Amino acid sequence: MTDKANSDEYKNFSYELFILAISILAILNVFIIFLTTDPEMDEVLLIVNFALSLILFIDFGYRFFTVKSKANYFLRQFGWLDLLGSFPLFWMPIFRLVRIVRILRFFRQVGAFALMREIRHKPAASILALVSFLVIIVIQIGSYLMIGAESRSADATITKPFDALWWALVTVTTVGYGDKYPVTNMGRVIGALVILLGVIMFSVLTSFFSSKFYERGQADSEQLLNTAEIDLQELHSLIEQQSNTLAKLEVRLESIDQKIDGSSE
Repeated sequence: MTDKANSDEYKNFSYELFILAISILAILNVFIIFLTTDPEMDEVLLIVNFALSLILFIDFGYRFFTVKSKANYFLRQFGWLDLLGSFPLFWMPIFRLVRIVRILRFFRQVGAFALMREIRHKPAASILALVSFLVIIVIQIGSYLMIGAESRSADATITKPFDALWWALVTVTTVGYGDKYPVTNMGRVIGALVILLGVIMFSVLTSFFSSKFYERGQADSEQLLNTAEIDLQELHSLIEQQSNTLAKLEVRLESIDQKIDGSSE
């Protein structure tokens, strides 16, 4: 592994993979906006990219405040491009191309076996990063397609980009307030897919963390039992030592009594 791969600029594999996916998605949205002719669908992507910009800005701040040399990160390691890439302007994510290249180079330097080993050792972080990104993808695609399907219907309740994003958010999280709902056939198909994906993702996430908490509880219980067993063994050993001491003391007392009896005669 090279010095670059060892730099404190780089975090764990799951985090870097999440930031890589977010950066690619933000850049991809820029090109989709150029190709889309529907202004309401464009606005959905602009709103999503604004949220992605917040994530990327937090990423910049996290790297900046955790590196040993802030000047080195900002200048030599192109931290200033990370900052520009986090500005909430629709074309700014282009500056994240350098970060994408650096993350991919980091993955290549570390090697596939090392990355797979980290995934096996830290499955919770990998699952959390994957599900978080999938939630963002489902919300974006669901709201993007929903506004295109519903906005032209006279009876539609989802007529604005924020309506579509709100509907996608409450649907994918399985909350489902029911204030916004699709009325067209295409919208209902999209809604059904979003519901299914939301249930699957959060079921997987819930079951995974439940099993992890259960395994952690079992491990803690076993450790507590082992500690208690060790304490009992130590207590038993201490009792035996005291019993031996008392037995020796009793022998000495008997010897003293015999001497006293002999001297009195």
